[in-house]
Amino acid sequence: MNLLSRHRRYLGALVAGLFGLLLLSNVIPDPLGGWKVRTPMEADWGLLKRVQVMLRNAPAFVNDNFGFRASLPVLRRTLREALASPDSYPIYAGRDGQLFWGLERTPEQSSGAVVRSVEVARFVTMIGVMQRQLQPLGTKVVVALPPNAQSVELEALPAWNDLLRYPTTEYDAALAGLRAEGVSAVDLRQVLRDSPRPRYLLTDTHWNERSSLLAFNAVMVAAGHADWQVNPAGVVGLPVPMGRRGDLLRAMRMPPEVKEENFKLRLKDRAGDARPDPALTHHNTHPAFRSVARDYAATGARVLILGDSFSAGLWPRLFVNGDVSVVGWMHASHTVTGTCDFNFDDVVRFKPDLLIYARTERFFVCPPHAWPVGLPEPDPNAIPAGAAP
Repeated sequence: MNLLSRHRRYLGALVAGLFGLLLLSNVIPDPLGGWKVRTPMEADWGLLKRVQVMLRNAPAFVNDNFGFRASLPVLRRTLREALASPDSYPIYAGRDGQLFWGLERTPEQSSGAVVRSVEVARFVTMIGVMQRQLQPLGTKVVVALPPNAQSVELEALPAWNDLLRYPTTEYDAALAGLRAEGVSAVDLRQVLRDSPRPRYLLTDTHWNERSSLLAFNAVMVAAGHADWQVNPAGVVGLPVPMGRRGDLLRAMRMPPEVKEENFKLRLKDRAGDARPDPALTHHNTHPAFRSVARDYAATGARVLILGDSFSAGLWPRLFVNGDVSVVGWMHASHTVTGTCDFNFDDVVRFKPDLLIYARTERFFVCPPHAWPVGLPEPDPNAIPAGAAP
């Protein structure tokens, strides 16, 4: 009985210590915390906007900097590396230290280990219907999906990825389906693989600015405007250190392990400042992805880009050689990680001569519940035209 009592005392002390540690972790600052708010204040924001952002920043700030929420993932990563048991959740390193995103089934998607055939077919159908709806306006539709880094930086992938070799990927299936629909589509994977490394930022999910320019040029060729390309030799400068950490490092709150650089473009900007456009009423929930337009000239083609963070900052400014009057940009989803739920009514109101659909690879497939507002959705039970009775 005494042994049992002593055992209970030790066990009680251990449990009390664990609970105490958990309580203290909520007031002890995390040594790997970033100590920065997620959404910085803008000088031109009104009081209501500032209060809304402050209320959103406050709980996120606590989550980022207390409770060891930044240190524990780093500890987990270190222990798994020490045990020679790496994994891909949520971020993993390649052969040369390049970081890759492991969520949203990105590794499986790029390797072909997962092919969501129904969702890919729904995406192809959406683009096909959109092209037919825009045909009376004379709109040229071009699809160019910015690839996952895993689909391009093959040399940098970890050794275990060599075992993942499947004949068809979702990207392959989408290109085949789009071409069967008569839609112009660009395989940006091959465009970037044919370019020298680095193509993507080493600590970020995004491509570097040279790759962005090369992808833009490939889209212009597919759109029938090869003369609108921007000569890389004339604008791509030397790599320069980035002033901020890549989004993968920010997500893990761990110190940089590689030197991060990006190419500096020496671009003669013809575009006007970004402005709201009355036709583009659809806005992403993230304040950085508001729908905007940039004016170029009094006359010329109207261009609309349905994209995301891969195209938002640079592509609308690259039409320096284009005969364009205005270039609009709208996020291809209502949310940052959403898909196929933009407002097609905005597209029609904008009346584009050229529509570029550029949703990133990991978010391009259309789940059953997602469909653009205002775009007629085909009846899956309808009998095809010309079918035998």
